[in-house]
Amino acid sequence: MLLTQTILYRNNTDRPIRVVVEPWAHQYLIDPSTEVEFRFFGESASAGRIEIEDTGNYFSLWPADGGFARLFVDGRELEQVAQE
Repeated sequence: MLLTQTILYRNNTDRPIRVVVEPWAHQYLIDPSTEVEFRFFGESASAGRIEIEDTGNYFSLWPADGGFARLFVDGRELEQVAQE
């Protein structure tokens, strides 16, 4: 059974924020004043803690072991951007 957890985030800054989904280093940019859904997926056996680290320059998201994350804005999945 695939479990889903969603976290809503709004970028209230005046600059884009980079989000890095680990351990794959998938990167996304969240535009100013944009709300994004972080959707985390995982098997029930791998359900666990999701870690979010704010470095000031970007967010790092660590899904639970065996899980993965997708980012959505207005119901559309965000495309990855080039890594910095």
